[in-house]
Amino acid sequence: MDARFSLLIATSSEDRAAEFAQVLGEAGLGPAYTVATNLLDFSRALVDEPWDMVVSDEQMEGMSWTEVMALARAERHDMPFLLLANEASAEAACAAMEDGADDVLVPRDWRTTGVVLRLLRQAREHRNLADRWNRLRSDEGTYRGMIDNSVLGIFQCAPWGDLIAFNPSFARILGYESAEALDKALQVSRVMPHLDHQALEALLFMARSHDRVSDFETMITRLDGSRVWVSISARAIRGEEDEITAIEGTFEDIQKRKTVESMIIRAKQEWEKTFDSVPDVILILDQDFRVRRMNMTLAERLGVHPKDLVGKSCSELFAPQEKENDICARIRVLSQGGSQAEEMRIPTLGGWFLVTVSPFFVDGETEQPAGSVVVAHDVNSRKDLELKLRQSQKMEAIGTLAGGIAHDFNNILGVMMGYTEMSLEESDQDGPVHRRLTEVLSAGLRARDLIHQILTFSRQEELDLQPLNLGSVVKEVIKLLRASLPASIAIRLDLDDNAGIVRANLSQVHQVLMNLCTNAAHAMRDNGGTLAISLAAVPAGSSLPGQDGSVSPVAHVRLSVADQGHGIPPEILDKVFDPFFTTKGPDEGTGMGLAMVHGIVTGHGGIVTVDSEVDKGTRFDILLPVAEALDQALLRVQSLIAPHRGGRALFVDDEVPLAVIGGEMLETMGFTVDVETDPKAAWERFRAAPQDFDLVITDQTMPGITGADLTKQILALRPDIPVIMCTGFSDEMTPDRAKEMGLKGFLLKPVLKKDLAATINKAMDGVV
Repeated sequence: MDARFSLLIATSSEDRAAEFAQVLGEAGLGPAYTVATNLLDFSRALVDEPWDMVVSDEQMEGMSWTEVMALARAERHDMPFLLLANEASAEAACAAMEDGADDVLVPRDWRTTGVVLRLLRQAREHRNLADRWNRLRSDEGTYRGMIDNSVLGIFQCAPWGDLIAFNPSFARILGYESAEALDKALQVSRVMPHLDHQALEALLFMARSHDRVSDFETMITRLDGSRVWVSISARAIRGEEDEITAIEGTFEDIQKRKTVESMIIRAKQEWEKTFDSVPDVILILDQDFRVRRMNMTLAERLGVHPKDLVGKSCSELFAPQEKENDICARIRVLSQGGSQAEEMRIPTLGGWFLVTVSPFFVDGETEQPAGSVVVAHDVNSRKDLELKLRQSQKMEAIGTLAGGIAHDFNNILGVMMGYTEMSLEESDQDGPVHRRLTEVLSAGLRARDLIHQILTFSRQEELDLQPLNLGSVVKEVIKLLRASLPASIAIRLDLDDNAGIVRANLSQVHQVLMNLCTNAAHAMRDNGGTLAISLAAVPAGSSLPGQDGSVSPVAHVRLSVADQGHGIPPEILDKVFDPFFTTKGPDEGTGMGLAMVHGIVTGHGGIVTVDSEVDKGTRFDILLPVAEALDQALLRVQSLIAPHRGGRALFVDDEVPLAVIGGEMLETMGFTVDVETDPKAAWERFRAAPQDFDLVITDQTMPGITGADLTKQILALRPDIPVIMCTGFSDEMTPDRAKEMGLKGFLLKPVLKKDLAATINKAMDGVV
């Protein structure tokens, strides 16, 4: 570029003008300049010569720099205008440039030479652009049709944003009917309309800085107020001096494309949210079994962010901990067979999962899958339920077997104890026979209690529940244990006297506590320790163990027995209540103790739990519901009352020995007895002469007609006759059920004579 150029300086100080020229001269530029100190001189000088640049002081007498700039631009709109400021201020400089100045300098500004050269180049480019535009106008007829018919909006503007030219499509995109309508709207200001000020500034800045802008996307406000997306591409047009003379480019309406993109983005976001919100584990693997994607459920289980594992191999994700449980190998096998499912134990994820593997395809390919989708559904809860169900079924089966055995054994005991009891009445009380028969009867009673415990375990016998303070039972058991425990075992009691009263069977609770304490002492026999027994209240509304988080509406009493023994290994902890399961030696236990504890506690409507840690000890917790009020019927004292003498009784039992012994018992009480072993024959006999009988005693479980059915027929024929039922095993008959049927008495086999006498007396007196 030629170092010589003309410069018109508007300033009140010629020294300031000389200083500015000196700075340019030191840089190798030799401007020919003229100084104008007032508005008149400036106006004259402006028309005398085609100046290359106008420089104005910020403050002058009688004129402002904006007036100077207006005169210069009126003479030639592309005249470069440079403002000399007194102080360096970025805000003031920006404001001045917004008002129209091409640049702002301060005295001795290091940018002076560069700015002047740039403005000179820009001015030359402006002139070149004007020349080119003139040449273009001569060929306007050739290109006008192409531009006017283009579907793209084509525009040209000055470097500062004033529209120079545009085609009809440009006007239509802005919402105008024609280019003329837009041109008419630009009479006030030709700054590119309907484009946000910030967007316009950014577009012009990028065009000036990089000479080209591609796909600049922004929103415009059309004439009707609607907002649409447009894509702007533009380039800077430079003059001969490499200055930017104009900016030209295209407008493209991309509203439809943006709408589609928005729908795609929204669908992608919805898919990602759904993908991450699925509670199942989802893993996407590529053909090489490397991680492509995973959902948040899997990431949270692994404790990492999903992106941290992208590209990792399956074996890194599920490192095989057992040779026979290689998760990745099993997933690979499933992927080769299509969509299949298999239950797997995945230690990395913490348990059992139902794993489904399905191939996925991309780009319309259907022959070779791009990878596999692995979905793992947590089945730990189901596994726990299955385990509990199997345990329940096993206990039920054992209980049914025990109940059947107990039923037959009861019948045998009934005969033995009945004849023994009657033989005792006939023997000499001081003789050896009486003593021996007493021992036989005592053994029979113990056997009967054992059968009752088996029936309780199988839940086939109604418990004789009475109001009971567990604290007194604990103290009684401790008295019995102290003498038998070694000195190395200490006993610690923590009993809450106000824990509450429960309804329980005293002998069975005594048996439970003795069993647990004996087991605890056995666990501490080698190293000693402390046997801790506590009793505490559990208020209503508390969460009970094994109830899936639900709360109990009633209060409970917690009885705890803890030891400091060797503990129970975790792998067998869930088996301790199984019948015949024991960790003791062959001569040390049968394995029925804890099973009996479980049966007794659950038979009382309670819960028993165990918590143990190897080498730390074991703790058993028993929770029994608190009795809301004392049942006076449970406080009754049974006493042997002399039965009524005389009368005719019908005794029905399908077991011949029991029928015989029952008839003999009734005869010793003064009854005339009709004994029947066939319930159908018994019914025919009663129906033949219903008024001849004063009492009916029947068994429940009999072939052909049950005791319940026989009772219904008898009471239908004669409602006033007292009927007593005896049973040793029945799923259907309970004391409450017997009372609903109209029975006057209910006895459990084997039946002692004194119990039978007391029940007959109450039944014939009308006491239920």
